[in-house]
Amino acid sequence: MTSSRIPVYKQVADSLLERIEQGGWAPGYRMAPERALAEEFGVNRRTVRQALSVLERRGLVERRQGSGTFICEPRFERGASELFHFTEGIRQRGFAAGSQVLSLERVVPSQLAAEELELPAGADIYRCHRLRTVNGLPVLIETFAVPADLVPGFAELDFSERSVYEIMRTEYGIQVEHARLSLEAVAMSEIEAQWLGAAPGAPAMLERRLAFDETGRPVDYGTDLYRGDRVRFVTDAATVAVPVSVDPSTGQQAGAGRVVTWVEIPGR
Repeated sequence: MTSSRIPVYKQVADSLLERIEQGGWAPGYRMAPERALAEEFGVNRRTVRQALSVLERRGLVERRQGSGTFICEPRFERGASELFHFTEGIRQRGFAAGSQVLSLERVVPSQLAAEELELPAGADIYRCHRLRTVNGLPVLIETFAVPADLVPGFAELDFSERSVYEIMRTEYGIQVEHARLSLEAVAMSEIEAQWLGAAPGAPAMLERRLAFDETGRPVDYGTDLYRGDRVRFVTDAATVAVPVSVDPSTGQQAGAGRVVTWVEIPGR
């Protein structure tokens, strides 16, 4: 390896990552043994193990005791600033979308849900938890709450294959136009990890969502919990120079060289 202030194991990990991202190794490919990689990079096996641990934590490889190290399925990408329609979006990316209903019931909403959905006193919601899969692998736990008065008979519908928003549009004439979204990094609880096939405490991304129809009425309040190793959030951003002005009291330019970053969130 070249002389650098970057740790050697990180240099090895970066080299292996480049091969994976360039498609040199397909999902399921068995990597060379640690000894062979150590000889290739001119390092010891401990350094190779450190490098592979970096890739494993990022969900890029899977190390199977007694079998070797294998390339994982690639992550799917979705926009961080878009109202993502899972079923349609996954199929457009060439993957198979799947769904398993974990629970669907008519319940009294929490105070927060009632406030967000602007419900009158005594109103119920339909609350659903679904496990969503990509190519058969669990990717996210979807939770949504819909005002019961807007969707009579909601619990009798089949949510195993259809999109919630497609059902709301075709069955009830409710067109979701835009949403308020937030993202945060969290650790999975024991039950969440069990559903997603991960270890308790594994990293995840939690998206909170409040969706509105064309009149501005809130019609869906929920969350999507993504396995951190199976999805990548991307967004477009631009730097905009702050206009330069002169402070009349000092004669100095104010705002010179400063930039701000903005992200446009499209309505859907």
